[in-house]
Amino acid sequence: MTDRERIQRIFSGEPEQMNELIEEYYQDIFQYCYSQTRRESAAYDCTQETFLRVIRYLNRYVEQKKFRAYLFGIARSVCIDFFRKKSESEVGYEEGYEETLKEEDFADRVSQQVTIKKAMEKLKEEQREVLDLSYYHGLTAKEIAYVTGERVTAVKSRIRQSLKKLRQILEEEGFRWNG
Repeated sequence: MTDRERIQRIFSGEPEQMNELIEEYYQDIFQYCYSQTRRESAAYDCTQETFLRVIRYLNRYVEQKKFRAYLFGIARSVCIDFFRKKSESEVGYEEGYEETLKEEDFADRVSQQVTIKKAMEKLKEEQREVLDLSYYHGLTAKEIAYVTGERVTAVKSRIRQSLKKLRQILEEEGFRWNG
């Protein structure tokens, strides 16, 4: 069932369809919130707040863009609100959350991911955000533009510049670039 059909069914009196939407997107939104807040507990809070806002304001949703992009837009706003409400000392980095990998090359994949994440930390926030949305969450440039409120051409340019800078950082650290 498509998101559009689920939303129509919710409006038609089937609120249980909201659970389906939440289940489908929960992990993606949690990972996005974690990448923005860098704290597992904050990511859980922001994810919960994202879905509370979706439930509360779904009647205002007008299908202009994909629901997924709409959802990431809400998550972005929630994360921004999180930082506005917290002082810098309350927001510090928290170790703990690791995505579970089930492949046999676990150590290599983790090492590679850690190297890339450390390199991404050296990017500007707006560069890190577009790469995160694009490569980790699979949003298109058009969807990212919707989430960030920027023009598609600006998003595409930022992705190119961010990849160039990331490549430079990784090569300086001796990481062999295959992209």
